[in-house]
Amino acid sequence: MASSRTGTTEWFNVSRRVLREALATGQTQCIYCHTPLNFENRRAPNGAQVDHVIPHSKGGSDHPSNLIVCCRTCNISKGNRAAPKKKTVLASKPLKTSRKW
Repeated sequence: MASSRTGTTEWFNVSRRVLREALATGQTQCIYCHTPLNFENRRAPNGAQVDHVIPHSKGGSDHPSNLIVCCRTCNISKGNRAAPKKKTVLASKPLKTSRKW
C-alpha cells in the first residue's frame, strides 16, 4: 500500500524541525493573513502548518529553505500555487500625474 509523501518519517522530522524553529524565532502569526497561530492544535483553522514556498508538484523540494509556517486555512486555500509575491510600493499605489506644466 502506497503512503503519501507527507506521511513519511522524513517529512515528519523536517516539518517538526521547521515548526520548532518558527517557535524559537518568535513567529506567532501566519505570514499570509497574520492570524495568530495555534501550535497546539494543528487541525484548527489557525493551526500552524508547514507550507512549501515552491510547491512540491512544481519542482519544489522538502528542504527547510523552501518551507514556511502558515495557518491551516491559508495552506489549504493556497493549494499547489506558489507563494504570493509581495507588492512593491509603486505597484500598490498609482503614480501621481498632472497636466500642469
